[in-house]
Amino acid sequence: MGRRRQVSDRQISAAAREVFLDRGPKAPVAMVAKKLGVSTATLFQRTGSKQQLMLMALKPESTPINELERGLRPGVPIREQLGTVLIEINEYLGTIISGSITLRAAGIEAELPEPTPQRLRILLSQWLAQAASAGLLAVRDAPTTADVLIGTLESRHIHAYTLQQQLSSKQHREYIQAM
Repeated sequence: MGRRRQVSDRQISAAAREVFLDRGPKAPVAMVAKKLGVSTATLFQRTGSKQQLMLMALKPESTPINELERGLRPGVPIREQLGTVLIEINEYLGTIISGSITLRAAGIEAELPEPTPQRLRILLSQWLAQAASAGLLAVRDAPTTADVLIGTLESRHIHAYTLQQQLSSKQHREYIQAM
């Protein structure tokens, strides 16, 4: 009798995220198990249910507020800083938007993780106001600017999801630079 394959929670989440985002919420758990090289029973022992597996897989692992919390960095060009902030926010939004849509399609109600998109708008608005006060950015209305920037990123993720497009990190960075 062979030894059971050991898989981490991170590996389970990654495999399940890939399967559920690619195949939708109706994808069988057996597809995730096969991808991991374990039995479906083993996967259920670890996660309890398909719903728990989906929640585990489709919630973001980290939050994007590192750069926002850091605040302005002296000596670093402001456009570079804004680009880094928006890239972090974009990655996070991509995770929560695709995950939320997939969970809702499965009939699973889950609250948005913190920070919510609304909280991100507030944090970005504060960051933009700080940059404007320091004379580094010409921002007339920080809340509106934050709303436009985040709304644009959200819209792009929603469209990509509905069109079943996979945008690369490079495409996202180029888009953010163009903004």
